[in-house]
Amino acid sequence: MMLTLSRARILRCRLHHIPSACHSRQRSSSPGMDGARSGGSGSPASNAGIGIAATDAPVRLAAAPSDHRSGSQESWDNASLGAAMLGVAVAAVGLSYASVPLYRIFCQATGFGGTVKTHKGVSDDEGYDLPADPSTLAGNRPLKITFNSDVSGDLNWSFRPVQKSITVLAGQTALAFFEATNHSSEPVIGVATYNVAPMQAGSYFNKIQCFCFDEQRLLPGETVDMPVFFYIDPEYLQDRRMKNINTMTLSYTFFHSSDVDI
Repeated sequence: MMLTLSRARILRCRLHHIPSACHSRQRSSSPGMDGARSGGSGSPASNAGIGIAATDAPVRLAAAPSDHRSGSQESWDNASLGAAMLGVAVAAVGLSYASVPLYRIFCQATGFGGTVKTHKGVSDDEGYDLPADPSTLAGNRPLKITFNSDVSGDLNWSFRPVQKSITVLAGQTALAFFEATNHSSEPVIGVATYNVAPMQAGSYFNKIQCFCFDEQRLLPGETVDMPVFFYIDPEYLQDRRMKNINTMTLSYTFFHSSDVDI
């Protein structure tokens, strides 16, 4: 069969006057013809040559499949990373706005940095959960509370304590007053901040009523009295750090409301 096909191709080439192709086919088929003459049991290389000469169809290689999934996965990972970074940025901005109020709440609850603690006792009728007679507390002694006041430079107010000092016992409530006057020609809203010195005493200084961090609106030329109702926690007497501290200073500073984040 192989010899018949080769002779047919040679004859076809001669009929169409294509000598180069005919010679090429002859050379390609000659090893096979020699093998056939020698008994039809040629070497593997000769058999391969016969197969190539007898086959005219081109050899096609399969294309490797494209990996669309890996591209999609990479796009998804980039989108997830971008969303995570955006979330971190938004959280950071939110915390920056919330940090001042949160810090103030923390200081009021713990007395950190000399900040006066906000009273969290029971109702007024029940005596703020304080002893009926503070003088009966072991180791109780007179504590001198002095007062200080300041005003921000851009606020045209005068601000001063009505009394210079008050002497109290630990566990005893006390009332003090500050006086503020608006010297400008228009209504002004001010806000006061406060702290206690020495700093470690701030955790024992509890205010029951105070004008601090509340907006105070004063008309032109108006003068108002502002009360501060407070007490010193009896646990002050149990703190060894407070053993030699018998004087505390409560300070207030007024700012224009636009300068304070309430």
